[in-house]
Amino acid sequence: MANVSLGSTDRGRRAWSLVGFAAYVAACLTFAPMPSGSTLFAQDATKQAPAPAANPAPAEAAPTPAAAGDSQSSAPPKRSLLKWAIDASGPIGFFLLCLSIYFTALVIKLFMELRVSEAVPAGLVEKLELAIKDRKFQEAYDVCRDNDSFLARLVRSGVANLPNGRAEAKEAMNATQDEIVTSMEARISYLAIIGTLGPMIGLVGTIAGMIASFQEIATAAGAQPKPEKVAEGISTALFITLEGVSLSVPAIFFFAMFRNRIALMAMESAKVADRTIVALLAAAKQPKQPSTT
Repeated sequence: MANVSLGSTDRGRRAWSLVGFAAYVAACLTFAPMPSGSTLFAQDATKQAPAPAANPAPAEAAPTPAAAGDSQSSAPPKRSLLKWAIDASGPIGFFLLCLSIYFTALVIKLFMELRVSEAVPAGLVEKLELAIKDRKFQEAYDVCRDNDSFLARLVRSGVANLPNGRAEAKEAMNATQDEIVTSMEARISYLAIIGTLGPMIGLVGTIAGMIASFQEIATAAGAQPKPEKVAEGISTALFITLEGVSLSVPAIFFFAMFRNRIALMAMESAKVADRTIVALLAAAKQPKQPSTT
């Protein structure tokens, strides 16, 4: 019995010893410091990387932040399109601007004056018809004398020459009509002048800009010409050309439109004036009706 108990006691001690050794190993594995993944990868890369050359070429020094800041600060500031156009246009562009202001004011004035309603006022036509109906010929002449419209001037000249016959009155009205039309066309001729001068002034700006660009290229003395200077001359040429054409196109359009409007005014005024003279002659030939008491 004693042998059996001793054997079992030894086996129990060995089992507990194995358990303690396993616990010790586990504790060591748990709390022992392990190398990080980056260290392992760095070691692997060191093993796999080839040996460096004996005399490696020195690498170029990277620009410092201060140098990068200096290069950024030296860059020219960005300009808006309007500021760019003003700088590129120069004095020629300023002259075109003044010319465009005059052109706008002239067009507005001609729009207000060259109208059929101004040439043939409805109130004047009504007064003439009423005076002729009542056989008040002197009153009809006085109404035209106090008015300065196209129709009033034609009727006034026709009535003044009516004692010499209808043919003389018609001829006098035609002469007056030609005089009025000539004066009106002289006023709108400024639009034709602006329409002709616009491209010519733009051409002057084009030549000036191209001369400035080629001067920069020619005076570079074998070095690389500055692109911003060349571009500045080209932009001057293009902007002034654009401004000149932009002024010329509407000027030619309004000149043609006002010329057609003058022709319409002359036609309407002559038609109403001729009808007025015919009505006045017919009223003058009618016997005067005796007044009833």
